[in-house]
Amino acid sequence: MDMVFANTCVHCLPDSVAAFDSLPEEALVNLKTIIALSCRSKSSIYRDIAASRLARPIHIGSKSARWRVSDVREYLTGNSK
Repeated sequence: MDMVFANTCVHCLPDSVAAFDSLPEEALVNLKTIIALSCRSKSSIYRDIAASRLARPIHIGSKSARWRVSDVREYLTGNSK
């Protein structure tokens, strides 16, 4: 039996979302993963960054940003700094 996550089967989710709970704290995830986990839009995510509810991303290139799994977990549980 497949588990259902936001009307989607777990086996249909991207690997980074389906395996999020098992990722190490220092792992990096992209914006699409945060959007899928939080069910919020890109604009809402960036508003949350401006309001310090989510840590600023780490830029790993000129057009590429990632967030630490530990920061995303704090954000999702509402325990942001």
